[in-house]
Amino acid sequence: MVHRGLLFFFVILLVIQLFSPVSAHTTIGNLNDIPPYFRSNDHELNPTNTFGTAHVPGPLAYLWSGSGFNFYTNTSGPPGYQSPFQDFEQPLQVAGNSYSPEGAILTSTPNQDNIGDLILAINFSQPTAFTSQENPAPTFRYNNITIYIPAPLVDKSGEFIQDGFEPAGSIIWDLGDSSNILTTLTGDNGQIFVGKADMNDPFAPGWWAIQILATGSGIEFTPERDWKEHYYIRINQLRAPDIAGRYLFKIFLGGHYPVKKQSEPLINSTMPVENWPVLLVKAELDSVIIYGTLRYGEIANPVLYGEPIRAPGMIRAVGTAIDPITNEPTNRRVEARGYFNASSGGHFEIEGVAPGIYDIFASAAGFPEQLVSTSIMVIRGQSLLSDFYLNPGPEIRGEIYSKNCSGRTPWKSELPISVVIYDSDNYVEQNVDSYSPINLTHAPYTSYVIGNTIFASDKLAAPNAPKQVAFPWEGPISYYPNTAIPPFIDPFGVHNGVGPSQVWWVSPTANFDPVTGLGSDSSSFRFQFGFQRHYGAPKRLSGMVPQTFATWIDGLGPGTYFIRAYVNGYIQTDISSAVFRDYPVTIVDKQTLSEDLFLDLWISGTLNFTVHFHDSAAGLQTQPIGGPDPGRFLLAEAVDSSGELVAFNFTYVPSSSRSATLTLNGLGMAGVISPPDPRAGVKYSLFRYRGIRDYGIYPGTYLLHIFMRGYIHAIPPGDESTYLDQPAAFSISSCGSFSSLSTHMFRGAGINTTIYSIDWQDPPSATPWKWDDTSASVLVHDVASGEQIDAIYYWDSIRNIWTIPRTNSDYTTIPWPNWKTVFGSSSSFLVTNGSTVLERFGPDLPSPISPFPEQDIASNVFFQSSFRIGFLYTSFFYRTPDFKSTIAIYPGQYALSSWTYGYVQEGVTTLGELGRHLVSVRIGHIADTSVRLIQGVEFNLKIVFEKEGLPTSIPANMSMRIRIYDDRDVLVAAASTSHDFGEVDPLSDVGFFADGNKIFDAGGTKPPIPAGTLQVEYKRLTGLFGYVDPIEGTEALRRLFQFSPNVGVWGDSSTSIIGKYRGNWQVLVELIPWYSPSEFYPPTTGMLHGEVHQTKFKIFLPYNHLGPFELREDVIIPNANLGGGATAVLSLDLRGIVTGTIYARNMRGDFRTVSWATILFETPTQIHQTYSFDGFYESYLPLDTYMIRVEEPGLSYQDETIILPDAGTITSNAYMYQTGVPIPEFSMYTSTILSICICISYFLVSKRTKGKKKPIFEKQ
Repeated sequence: MVHRGLLFFFVILLVIQLFSPVSAHTTIGNLNDIPPYFRSNDHELNPTNTFGTAHVPGPLAYLWSGSGFNFYTNTSGPPGYQSPFQDFEQPLQVAGNSYSPEGAILTSTPNQDNIGDLILAINFSQPTAFTSQENPAPTFRYNNITIYIPAPLVDKSGEFIQDGFEPAGSIIWDLGDSSNILTTLTGDNGQIFVGKADMNDPFAPGWWAIQILATGSGIEFTPERDWKEHYYIRINQLRAPDIAGRYLFKIFLGGHYPVKKQSEPLINSTMPVENWPVLLVKAELDSVIIYGTLRYGEIANPVLYGEPIRAPGMIRAVGTAIDPITNEPTNRRVEARGYFNASSGGHFEIEGVAPGIYDIFASAAGFPEQLVSTSIMVIRGQSLLSDFYLNPGPEIRGEIYSKNCSGRTPWKSELPISVVIYDSDNYVEQNVDSYSPINLTHAPYTSYVIGNTIFASDKLAAPNAPKQVAFPWEGPISYYPNTAIPPFIDPFGVHNGVGPSQVWWVSPTANFDPVTGLGSDSSSFRFQFGFQRHYGAPKRLSGMVPQTFATWIDGLGPGTYFIRAYVNGYIQTDISSAVFRDYPVTIVDKQTLSEDLFLDLWISGTLNFTVHFHDSAAGLQTQPIGGPDPGRFLLAEAVDSSGELVAFNFTYVPSSSRSATLTLNGLGMAGVISPPDPRAGVKYSLFRYRGIRDYGIYPGTYLLHIFMRGYIHAIPPGDESTYLDQPAAFSISSCGSFSSLSTHMFRGAGINTTIYSIDWQDPPSATPWKWDDTSASVLVHDVASGEQIDAIYYWDSIRNIWTIPRTNSDYTTIPWPNWKTVFGSSSSFLVTNGSTVLERFGPDLPSPISPFPEQDIASNVFFQSSFRIGFLYTSFFYRTPDFKSTIAIYPGQYALSSWTYGYVQEGVTTLGELGRHLVSVRIGHIADTSVRLIQGVEFNLKIVFEKEGLPTSIPANMSMRIRIYDDRDVLVAAASTSHDFGEVDPLSDVGFFADGNKIFDAGGTKPPIPAGTLQVEYKRLTGLFGYVDPIEGTEALRRLFQFSPNVGVWGDSSTSIIGKYRGNWQVLVELIPWYSPSEFYPPTTGMLHGEVHQTKFKIFLPYNHLGPFELREDVIIPNANLGGGATAVLSLDLRGIVTGTIYARNMRGDFRTVSWATILFETPTQIHQTYSFDGFYESYLPLDTYMIRVEEPGLSYQDETIILPDAGTITSNAYMYQTGVPIPEFSMYTSTILSICICISYFLVSKRTKGKKKPIFEKQ
């Protein structure tokens, strides 16, 4: 029975909820400097919204914790996080009232990690805003989603550059482990990718990047469903940041990013920034908010003094926590940060601050971080208003001269220039403080241009031209002619601009900008970082600012800095061209307003070399490189005596060529490719790919290495291994000198193979391919090293692509008799003379086209943050670390293995085994061989569902994953409802069948196993088909871009076959709830619970929580012969479920929901664990008696015992009370003792006054 003291709480809560909208939640919105809210479009009820009582039109995100108990459960209940000045949603939790934000999670501490799960939902706001007379019922479709999550990032001294979330325990996102990510967009882990964005990512440098390629119908919002689709992504077991504050999650759809706030014409190709979710991380149960305005300080232009700073930046409170009850200092170091963009007009908010004593530091773009206040004491629940003053940093100007031995000389050609400011004379990327603007969103990632970096001879091809870019100035006054028009926004401003508008290109025909005097003339280049007394040279590009792009949040402060200029074909030296020259700049605090310097760049030498191609050593005659494709990429690298890369270039060599000529003059401006390739004419820099900036070659002696498919760089006659991989030496002089070189490449070995389908008999008989139109990957391994050197592709001359061979059930071989009739007369058979990876991907992917660039722009950045496809990203595409080619076949012995669904190969049981098909090859010759594949074992499974021992149906739409393990716990067969062989032929009798209806390619709105299903069959499961297990990490990348190791199942045989298997198999099945029977929202019970990945011996992924059904008995399939079949019937029993809500009182006695509380379900033999979000929790559990324990730092808890019946439901709500112990002093033992004391005292008082005690848990 609920204590009467709680009845009052429920009555008040009910009254509040009657006046609270169910669907209200807070997003980032549009930040501004207009009181009282300082933002619009952040909440459905904000009266300053642009589009009425709703979020802005377009895809909309929700994040739990944070979006509210009410919205997750679609009931009247407590709201989630609220912006700190809102007055339109009850109960008020905000600054100026009773600052006690809901939907917040606690920080981690050095002594204790705070762990929990996140759930992200996507729906569509105001779809009818997009209707028109031409399109009265629009449909919106996206095929992928990219989610950026803040990640911890430290500088070279170990201090936090930024803080963020990270997976806990054994999950390693850096290695591509996506096992803790579940989604209704797909049940195929081969479509889920995770990694860390590099430090030059334009949106979120150093953040985690999750990319999901949706299967099924994709992400769609349709008028047929009244645009009510919802899509969910669950990310389990994350560790909270150590630094408190409001954290932003950046979300992009379809590979597009917005270029403006939501306004006409409306953005519909991606998610508007206003609709991105936020999550508050607080450092104490009752936290503090510090807010105010950053203003121009005394050094600024007198007109600006005291005005709000309209620039992005950061403010942080660093100090020591105090006891929230006694206000006595503790030893806990605490920090909280707030980030703001230029439109905030200097308004800042630091939320989630622990009660404590703080020093306040502030910085902004061009304003170096300054200590703006000291020893500020804030107590729990306090809202502190304070304005601070910041001084702009110094302006840095310079002029760079093009020189050779005779003095100043015109620039060699039109070239991008980069100016970089280092904090040390050790010129490595870790020491970069600031750099001139480059286009970080589109290849080739160099200085900004209008159009593209497409060259004709020695200059940009018209209409492409250098683009003026500037610091992102947004007022409050005009500071040079380009900002003269109110509201004084610089029309040339870009997120990484550094000063007044200018181009960052040099050209022998250019003139200085008539407005700023900056840019290039024929022999010099003027640059400027900052503008005196307005803003200084900016530094620290950060994605934490609440806007689309990363931008500057700091400025150069006191210290000595070193300037370098980078131009292809130029070096920064003294007049000798042999000694590097530093150009230091020293800034003295408040005394340095501007620094001017002059730099000399010297034209370096150039190597022109010709490569001759030979088929054999005999006579050294050159021969055409031949096809079957139109040409091949030739790559050249020059290295110094230490192996460091000093020059790089590439070209595309037509198949008719007997030789090729290439130039090396340093780094950058590599290429070009000829038409009709969409990348034709583009010259590439290596900075965005490998962190190597454009430069020239110092005088000296170097080694030239060259690489091309099917050829080996060698010294004539090239007929012995000692002649192979011999680089050519060359020397470079100064002053623009030219050197020449002639070198040779010899055709390597080749292998031609045929794949046969056979039975298990002795002698074997050829049989038609059993599984039609499925990939058949042929892997080539070097026997000596065991290394894989190629996966064989063939040239399809009809479609003009390299592709993996596929089976044809009309024949017994690959290739089959009429192969060239199908694929074209110039197509190839299964022949390899080296990997085709360079030709398949090229230097980088072509840039996508943006249909509506005034709204949003398409970019490969999202895709490439995960995949990094293209030979510019890494030399491993074409060579080993010791410069041996990986795209040619050397003389030696090789083993071939083939992988196709339903088949096995003698002597090959796991990927990487060499098998028995060996072939010896010699240079310049093609060896013939074959591979024979044997039909494997086929399984037929029937799965029925039970509840309390009786047949039942599944209560929700659920994805299903089937796994079959052998006696060694090796996975031999698997399928998921999002990817299996059944999708190859939707009309076939192969795959998942739910009550007789075929299920395949589930994802998005295309359902997996539908609610109400009584029985699922899987017909003819015979191995692994494009399957990626959740624990396999980077296997997804291999399947997507190299080959799919499809395979059959080994069984027994009466003949002597190496690899035959005589053991049994065990079947395991997991179901994961996706949606309720007839609606996408609210989330179904136990949504995305499951995927614990139980094998025969153990559970690998407990953090994914138990799913709704369990196998209570081992299902063992007895052995079967190769080519035979086996059948099994499985009964899955419904588990029980425990749900509830966790509440805690704040300092004023108000109840608040608790997020990321840990709920433990303990039995004598095991512990199950889950977490709350916005108070709500749920957990599927087996039939048993459990002791429930709720844990949250600083809060009391009491163990409670429940008896969970078979398939039963128990609701258990917890009401927690503050222990009064500061969080760093929290420990399980201390909290337990204090909780007991508090509970005893409370119960005694209650008994004295009411005669009844108040339970910690309510059970129903």
